[in-house]
Amino acid sequence: MKLSKERISFISKELVNKLIEGKYIEPLIPKEQFALRLEHIITEELMLEDKINQEVKELLKVYEKEIDKGDIDYGKMFNMIKNKLIKERGVVL
Repeated sequence: MKLSKERISFISKELVNKLIEGKYIEPLIPKEQFALRLEHIITEELMLEDKINQEVKELLKVYEKEIDKGDIDYGKMFNMIKNKLIKERGVVL
């Protein structure tokens, strides 16, 4: 994951505080519970990207020889396959 659990927790709490203080929202649940739910959502979204990245790595194993010989650029192929999977699945990262 790109962010540590501690960082996600901090961001969630800060965001909830800003939303409540700015009167953008009026939560129906305690703000601590709201922050925990937001933390869970952020974590799930980041884990989704990790899963896609792992799937791309697995797909690229088929082209290992070509990549080793320099016939295929790993970075370009990785991004191309990742973008295709994201588009096919309708995922927003």
